[in-house]
Amino acid sequence: MAGCDGFHGVSRGAVPDGVLTTYERTYPFAWLGILAAAAPAVEELIYANHERGFALYSLRSPEISRLYLQVAPDEDINAWPDERIWAELRARLETVPGWSLNEGPILEKGITPMRSFVVEPMQWRRLYLAGDAVHIVPPTGAKGMNLALADVALLGDAFAAWYGEGRTDLLENYSGTALRRVWRAQHFSWWMASMLHRLDGQDAYEAKLQTSTLRYVATSRAYATSLAENYVGLPEV
Repeated sequence: MAGCDGFHGVSRGAVPDGVLTTYERTYPFAWLGILAAAAPAVEELIYANHERGFALYSLRSPEISRLYLQVAPDEDINAWPDERIWAELRARLETVPGWSLNEGPILEKGITPMRSFVVEPMQWRRLYLAGDAVHIVPPTGAKGMNLALADVALLGDAFAAWYGEGRTDLLENYSGTALRRVWRAQHFSWWMASMLHRLDGQDAYEAKLQTSTLRYVATSRAYATSLAENYVGLPEV
């Protein structure tokens, strides 16, 4: 079994040419992320679709906050001193009167490009692939680790069935079973990214569609339930 991006050379590379098919999409934006020594100002995540770009406020601990800004994929981190980062976060997140960010020293910062990536099948002979070795999603949907753990859970059950009962069906069906969840998470992550990020060249029509979608999520119990079901984790699909 091979499971993380660093194992490509000894995992996917061991599969003969022509066996695997790659599906990939590169997004025209990246995330500038910071870890700050600042107590969270809210108890929930904040996703912001702002005319200046997407922003995310998340919690790491009672004393540490994790925040993100949408930037260009070729953005230079050296062009973003701490003062500029906080100013942009305030512009995109402080949109409710009376609420403000808690600021503090920035402990680390970096820029992460966004892409979607799936390799099929997720197995070849006795080689079973899992996690980032075969699928990557934009972090907007928070599904990367969830998918990796779901892969491992499937393989754990399959190995237990093989060694405990001599069954081969779960191992044989691993890729097909895992990929149903992978593609559901791919769609959800793509949908979240499309709904929340501003794109270069985006016209007023597209911006209005984003606003309409966000309003529908906030006012429709059915749509909100669908988002919540996908966000917190689906049963086996």
